[in-house]
Amino acid sequence: MGAAAILKLQAAGFSAEQVTAIAELIDSQSATKSDLDATEHRLESKIDAVDRRLDIKITALQGEMTLLKWMMGFVLAFQVAIFAKLFLR
Repeated sequence: MGAAAILKLQAAGFSAEQVTAIAELIDSQSATKSDLDATEHRLESKIDAVDRRLDIKITALQGEMTLLKWMMGFVLAFQVAIFAKLFLR
């Protein structure tokens, strides 16, 4: 808590003990730079884990889509062959 804030509280009628208690409470609830750095590190780790899982799922989906394209190609080829056999005699 800054000196200006302490002076304002004292001018408003707060005792020195009350101002000290408020300052200690605010200080104990404030995040330090190391708190913020630790939180940033945890978030980066979680984001990296999600990113890796997403990459794995995207790769699997790409493989499934490739298989689906081949299957659709074969189905189309068989349909063309059936159509040719039935109607192009």
